[in-house]
Amino acid sequence: MKQGIFLLSIIALVSIAPHTSVAESNRTSPNVQWSADELARDVTVKNLGATAQASFHFVRLKMAEAPHVHDRHDLTVFIFSGTSVVHFKDRTVAMAPGDLVEIPRGVWHWAENLGQDPTHAYAIFSPPFDGKDRRLQEHP
Repeated sequence: MKQGIFLLSIIALVSIAPHTSVAESNRTSPNVQWSADELARDVTVKNLGATAQASFHFVRLKMAEAPHVHDRHDLTVFIFSGTSVVHFKDRTVAMAPGDLVEIPRGVWHWAENLGQDPTHAYAIFSPPFDGKDRRLQEHP
């Protein structure tokens, strides 16, 4: 009897939980369309959605972004395609498809694409990114 109640509870939770697909078996990234203007930019970000706790973005990194800090947001980045490096004040981290990097709020960082093709990444900000919490920093 307890197993039946437990199973019904799991089925109920799964059936009411929202489902968002980021990667499917036949693709390596979300189906995002880029305009000619976006394709020309060094960094382009598409907002995919948000909850009360986080916002979700797809990033196309053609060249490099400027060194900066997010004072009020934690950032997690998952690499879908391309090769890049994330620079911190005291180290660099090489990134390839399948890699994940966590960048706590207040940490100086910037990303640089290393390949001929752009790097595509899924970025999660917590709390939801307001578009304003990006303080540019001098290169050390």
